[in-house]
Amino acid sequence: MPGPPRYITSPYHRERRAELVTILGRGTVLIVDSSAARASAVGAVASASGYSVISEPSARAALRRIVARSVNVVIAASDMADMHVGTFLESVRRANPSAGTVIYGRSVNAEDAVAWMKAGVTDVILDPDDASRIREAIGRAFALSASLSAEKPQAGRSSMAETPFIYRSRAIEDLMTRVRKVAPVKATVLVTGESGTGKDLLARQIHALSGRTGPYLALNCAAIPETLLENELFGHERGAFTGAERASEGRFEAAGGGTLLLDEIGEIPPATQVKLLRALEEEQVTRLGGTRPIPTDVRLIAATNSDLAAKVREGGFREDLFYRLKVVELYIPPLRARRQDIPLLAVSFVREAAEKHGLPVPAVEPEALAILSGYSWPGNVRQLRNLMESLVIMSGQGIGPDDLPVEIRGSAARGSEVLQVELPRSLEEIENLVIERTLALAEGNRTRAAEMLGIGRRTLQRKLGGD
Repeated sequence: MPGPPRYITSPYHRERRAELVTILGRGTVLIVDSSAARASAVGAVASASGYSVISEPSARAALRRIVARSVNVVIAASDMADMHVGTFLESVRRANPSAGTVIYGRSVNAEDAVAWMKAGVTDVILDPDDASRIREAIGRAFALSASLSAEKPQAGRSSMAETPFIYRSRAIEDLMTRVRKVAPVKATVLVTGESGTGKDLLARQIHALSGRTGPYLALNCAAIPETLLENELFGHERGAFTGAERASEGRFEAAGGGTLLLDEIGEIPPATQVKLLRALEEEQVTRLGGTRPIPTDVRLIAATNSDLAAKVREGGFREDLFYRLKVVELYIPPLRARRQDIPLLAVSFVREAAEKHGLPVPAVEPEALAILSGYSWPGNVRQLRNLMESLVIMSGQGIGPDDLPVEIRGSAARGSEVLQVELPRSLEEIENLVIERTLALAEGNRTRAAEMLGIGRRTLQRKLGGD
């Protein structure tokens, strides 16, 4: 006779399984179990599948985690001592409506399992030692989480439909770790990186994870004429200038309680730099034509693709403002420095474009992905996204090497940053070659090169023999 079932899947989720969005890349799995041994075993399965894993011994501690950081999947033991499973599931739903949930335990009865599934649980696992079942359940819950995030944007903290960085590379994994640390605090952040790497997307993620309930606003400082920039930032009072028939608030006021991104911060003129520094230091602004200081509550994120430190040395940017903006610096590496992510991004952009234009999703041939991975991408992620959208529109059922632009097919090999080393070579010689190539990729910026190598700047300085 067959034994008892070891795995229960909600019929609703079985029916929707074909519709669920498959996210390529890593997500975060939160394990809730008072047994450290069981949590470790489940965590090992999730880690082996490429997910980031965190664990908590109690339901209340887990809920604090969910509020503090982004969690995609919650997998919990059914015997939580400090909270009934049904209450815990309802609390998870309120804290993060898009989180996928899985419950496991050997003593689960059918009545409870049905009730939990009605509450949104995707799977109930009756054998916590079945690694393959746990792996499948986490994958299904993660796919559902992505689907719900896309379908149901909410307001406030969890509210922005958060478009996640899609990645497999260590460089972006490390970047996301830093984002999760800085997001809950109000410190000013300077986001650096080449054009097209996703600075606005990163700023949106910081806001989404920050817990701030106000809006997210962005202003491209390079796109606003110098004579209008102060008005955009600080607003004006009635009669402040010809045509000012009524008072108007600036971005600092409009973003109250939320986040303000100032993109291309290096293009702000000197006079405005002084007022911006004062606004940050005093946490208040004075509108043009006004005398009354207005308190502000804004989390400022500045972004640039230029070398602000060089501008400071050249006298084009105030040193005090530079250090006030650079409380925390987040550098986004160029796409050519994270080639493992290119196939994931390409396939994701194909799906995105097909959905946008109501077209079938074409398959991308492995040979085409290999060519895309070898190209240098001077326009970074933005260039890749635009190309894949064009290919979806112009291609048929599939995207192959012949569908790619001639310049990409012809220069992919030349643009590749694969390091070839003739052996035998000493380890010291190989290390020097790697450092030299990485410095070239980072355009001589040692801080960025150290981040790309996964070492500290001082360690890099030591290997280079000092400054």
